[in-house]
Amino acid sequence: MRASPGGAIPAPYMAYLRVYEPLAAFPAGERGEWEDWLRRNPEPKTLAEEQSAALRGLIAVPPIAVPENEARVAYVLDDGAAPLLCPWQSRLRSWLALTELRAVHGDGGVRLFWPQAVLDRADSEYERWWADDPEALPHILTASWQVPIRWLVLFGLEDAVRGGEDGGGGAGDGDDGREGAEKVAVPTLHFRTAMSQARKRCARALRVLKRSLGAGPLVEAVETLGMWLEEFHPLSVVELDYGGLMGLLVAQGALGAEERVDGVVLDCSVRYVADGLGALAQGDDTGVTAAYLRYRAKWDAVRVLARAN
Repeated sequence: MRASPGGAIPAPYMAYLRVYEPLAAFPAGERGEWEDWLRRNPEPKTLAEEQSAALRGLIAVPPIAVPENEARVAYVLDDGAAPLLCPWQSRLRSWLALTELRAVHGDGGVRLFWPQAVLDRADSEYERWWADDPEALPHILTASWQVPIRWLVLFGLEDAVRGGEDGGGGAGDGDDGREGAEKVAVPTLHFRTAMSQARKRCARALRVLKRSLGAGPLVEAVETLGMWLEEFHPLSVVELDYGGLMGLLVAQGALGAEERVDGVVLDCSVRYVADGLGALAQGDDTGVTAAYLRYRAKWDAVRVLARAN
């Protein structure tokens, strides 16, 4: 990945769907550990810090496919009342990522990144871990080179948290994570909504899709997403983070004039999806097609870069 000005590493071209839960959602023993962690870590963690930790594992010799220990680290939302936590769960997410890589590239493709001995160790550790905690779910889902349609059904434009330009979620602390290194301004965009609202929107979308389309991949994807949401505390907050994709949309000129307001950039894909669902509910095939083509026109400009090499 090309370095940004100042030598900093840009955020990955990935989007993140996160669930922040209240402390009450965690078991009593674990809750005490999180309370202690919050006291010792008053500054919020950033995407750049998580990326730096992952890169250190990749450049290690031999490379680390899965962290040896699950560090208690989390993203935190704090509105002054009570903090909400989204644990990184680096080990679980690494195992799940390995599973996805194998599904796409096969065992041979995965061995291009890690030696067989490293993969064998990761597999055996996953089996032991899974036997102890088979119901564990990640608080963070990721998607490369796109924001999936199924994620967008959970939000409305009113949920946008427009950070404008900052260095927190993108380039971060510099190319080696040193504090005080030059930060590079990058466009950021987050959507946040209450868990209750996310579940309502997901259920509404699922009803419309089932009634209009019947069984199919999109229906199955939205249904799986709804089941994932149901596993978390009802007072949680759901967040969509565009990560490095927002900067890529800007660089590709994929944002329309209506998506630049007072110098702030905003992606309207959530509106295109909402328009499409509304048209689908009314049997308006022309409206469905128009909404889908607006979504595709924007994201196809990004997807082609995934195959550029």
